[in-house]
Amino acid sequence: MKTTLMNPFSWTAEPADVDNAHLIAVHMHGKILWVSAQEITFLEGEGNYTYIHTRQGKKYLVSKTLKVVVEILNVDFIRIHKSYIVNPMYITAQIEPDTLLLSCGRKVPIARRRMREIHEMLAGESLAA
Repeated sequence: MKTTLMNPFSWTAEPADVDNAHLIAVHMHGKILWVSAQEITFLEGEGNYTYIHTRQGKKYLVSKTLKVVVEILNVDFIRIHKSYIVNPMYITAQIEPDTLLLSCGRKVPIARRRMREIHEMLAGESLAA
């Protein structure tokens, strides 16, 4: 007689009706919530943990580094600082040489060594628009 072992984590499978290439699982109150990259305004890293900030103003904590979260999401977010990665769709303005304003009203710092690169990128996008 052949026994088949079930995957004990099969209940965490991705939603079948959604393209999961740009989703990340967030654990909330014993449930799994799927957050789409389109909903994410920026990511904030603290060591081995990442806060995911959404356009609804919600903040989720995942036990993954910024690098791992971006790899899971598989999107072109912009790393502007050691601790911050932003979704370019939500950049409203560069209010100071070292600060970006996001559409959610949040101000995020730009690292000194990335200022020129970010400024050039934003200037190029505004010319293309």
